Amino acid sequence: MKLGRRDLKRLGLPVAVGIVLIAASAACYFAAEGYLQETRRLRVAASAQRAEMQKRLASASEEEREIKASLQQFQALAARGMVGEEKRLDWIDTITAIKNERRLFNIRYSIEPQEELDYPGFSSGGRVKFLVSRVKIDLQLLHEEDLLNFISELTRRGKPYLSVRSCDVQREARAGGSGAALAPRLRADCLFDLITISLDKPA
Repeated sequence: MKLGRRDLKRLGLPVAVGIVLIAASAACYFAAEGYLQETRRLRVAASAQRAEMQKRLASASEEEREIKASLQQFQALAARGMVGEEKRLDWIDTITAIKNERRLFNIRYSIEPQEELDYPGFSSGGRVKFLVSRVKIDLQLLHEEDLLNFISELTRRGKPYLSVRSCDVQREARAGGSGAALAPRLRADCLFDLITISLDKPA
């Protein structure tokens, strides 16, 4: 079958429409493929963002737990009286009360000026400062248990935190015999640290 010029003219429009449709289909395909790739990229990005948010939420929850735990510890220290002024008079009254209640012999003590805590590997931070007063105590004892009871009572009843640095116990040269009146047999030279927490006022 031969196609004449008139037939070709009649087929021109359908052919052109066909070409346009093919081009449109190709454009739609490539557009759909691009949209699919963009959707996958967005899904991956959303997954990464969600994972990052979950990580941040977990970190925030952990920080919140640590802050609550630190706050509880701080409140416990404040309730004990470790936060704020040292209140040496209260501490001296505690020594006197223990001496009288336990009927101990002579107790002599001296308290050095307060300074920042200098323990190895320890440092104050921010508004919180740890302060220490070095205390020397000389006790006359009947036996070793008197010293242990004294330290135990001082730790329990004293408001500052008490850290025992050293205790040197020696026998008294004038220890009485079996017929002598009740007298101290031991002498203890002890060194303590009284630790308190100070909060700097915000500027």
